[in-house]
Amino acid sequence: MAASGAVFTVFVTLSKVQSSHFDPGFLAFWRAFIALAITVPVILQQGLSILRIRQPGLILVRSMFGTLGFMFGFYAVSAQYGLPLSEFNAISFSRALFVTVLAALLLKETVGWHRWGATLVGFAGVLIMTQPQSGLSMGTLLALAAAFCTAGAITLVKVLSRLHRPVTLLIWANMLSSVLLLPLAIWKWPDAMPSLQDWGLIGLMGACGVGGQYLYIRGMSIGDASFLSPIDYLRLPMAATVDWLLFHALPGHWTWVGTAIIISATAYITLREQRLRRREKLKGL
Repeated sequence: MAASGAVFTVFVTLSKVQSSHFDPGFLAFWRAFIALAITVPVILQQGLSILRIRQPGLILVRSMFGTLGFMFGFYAVSAQYGLPLSEFNAISFSRALFVTVLAALLLKETVGWHRWGATLVGFAGVLIMTQPQSGLSMGTLLALAAAFCTAGAITLVKVLSRLHRPVTLLIWANMLSSVLLLPLAIWKWPDAMPSLQDWGLIGLMGACGVGGQYLYIRGMSIGDASFLSPIDYLRLPMAATVDWLLFHALPGHWTWVGTAIIISATAYITLREQRLRRREKLKGL
């Protein structure tokens, strides 16, 4: 999980640096396409049966949520909108709060007052951090949209994973994202062909995107979610360090206050759900 945070920080840093030369839509396409290329050996090894799906409509909607999520993220941290990496990471933690709302609305999950209360407290943290009364920047709005869309993708994965293997969902997500983003990449194709160094950095960016995702899934699959989830918050000090060293910027005090509230709320939700799950297992025994 710690390695996932470090690799993800490299990913968003490269995204921000490269956005000063290339449009974020162009970079978002290559992130999806490189991820798809990395999964080709898996398809060749396991055969085309790995692509078999049962809920094509939901898979398409899930891919649209995921595509919009990382595309909005690319634009949020881009040189054009200039949201600091640490602030983007802080806002991204709100996705757990959006998942609670979407799970209740879309999946009809029963959400108790503990979870609703923590969710409301978390959203209060978002308001404190973003200071809407002072006017929201476009970068902040894009980061919030990215968190919401990512939450939509996570919520639908809960449904799709009942009938599909994770690797199948991953392949289809990157395949459909590549198709959906191709027109934008063609439209935003740079006037000058990227140099070999540029292609190398774009390739590294895409590989880090896939690597961070794999390490996160791998960590959650072999460890206790209640212990590992808080480690994901290491992304914030990692991103703040990059902001300080490379971009000579640090988040304001309200960002830290709001982030502390969001982390506390999401940690409470995670720990309580894990405790309830264990209690149900003990009852089953």
